[in-house]
Amino acid sequence: MKNITQLALGILFLLICSVEIAHAQIEPQYNLYRLNPQVYNPMTAGSRGDTSEVFVMYRQQWLGIQGAPQTFFFNGNFKWKERRGIGVNAMLDQLGPVKMTTFSGDFAYHTRLSEKWILSGGIRLGLANVALNFTGLALTNQGDPLFNADRSTGLKFNTGWGVKISKQDGFFVSFAMPRIIKYDFGELSGGYKDATYMYTMVGTKLELSDDLTLYPNAMARLATDVPLSWDVQLMANLRGKLDAGLNYRHQESIGIRLGIQASKKFYLGYVYEMPTGVVSKISNQTHEFALRFFILKDKSQRTTQRDIDPQRGPRQAPKVQSTLQEIQPR
Repeated sequence: MKNITQLALGILFLLICSVEIAHAQIEPQYNLYRLNPQVYNPMTAGSRGDTSEVFVMYRQQWLGIQGAPQTFFFNGNFKWKERRGIGVNAMLDQLGPVKMTTFSGDFAYHTRLSEKWILSGGIRLGLANVALNFTGLALTNQGDPLFNADRSTGLKFNTGWGVKISKQDGFFVSFAMPRIIKYDFGELSGGYKDATYMYTMVGTKLELSDDLTLYPNAMARLATDVPLSWDVQLMANLRGKLDAGLNYRHQESIGIRLGIQASKKFYLGYVYEMPTGVVSKISNQTHEFALRFFILKDKSQRTTQRDIDPQRGPRQAPKVQSTLQEIQPR
């Protein structure tokens, strides 16, 4: 009951963090961000106990619509010393004539505030390119000067940050801005407007039995002059092997999620979403795939499939002396 109260308060906090409404550039969307929060938050680096991991995600949105969003994301999350971590990321996002390519690195530090609470913080440094392929468009007015040539920002530096406070029982709240610098094309920007987003997430872990654990969470996306976007998710994990869940994105989509811990090193995830807005009249399919590969450093440790928590990674055998990793929520 205490965890449920904490989650309810967190969701209420997310919903009241609204902003003025207007439209601008939309960031790439993901569904599996609870499984892989590094897509949005650099503080994830080094947060998997003694385990490192490699993650590959692919999302095809609104299947059947020409120019619909497609996103590929790759990241590595590596433990570095006792309280630190480093991460590497690569992302390719295509939305109609707009193509964004980014490469970045993360550094994170994790410290214990008390016996129950942990504070994690991270920074992200990277390079990105945004390109507009206007010459490939079929235009009604071919003489419009805003569309007579392709445009590119070139490689631009960017940076981001993220923080998270978490409790031993699994409750957490996080804030992140994966990039803080807007992209533009100078005098050639025309109608292109960019926006940088803050992502706020709250969630917890509810152990109903030895075999069944629930993972509820909510996320809000906020930016200046952009409508508030939020979604809620509920996932059930059965015996550390099988995931099944539901998600709802406000005025956008509903979906289902499945996942399986294929072995102690491989996790496979899949999401199917159905649009609920005007897009539903044209397409009813969005697919997201994920492959997670665990890098287990201690080969002598006997890790079984049941010892693997898909939200945190392989559980570590307890040591005589308590460390930061042993009290992190799993």
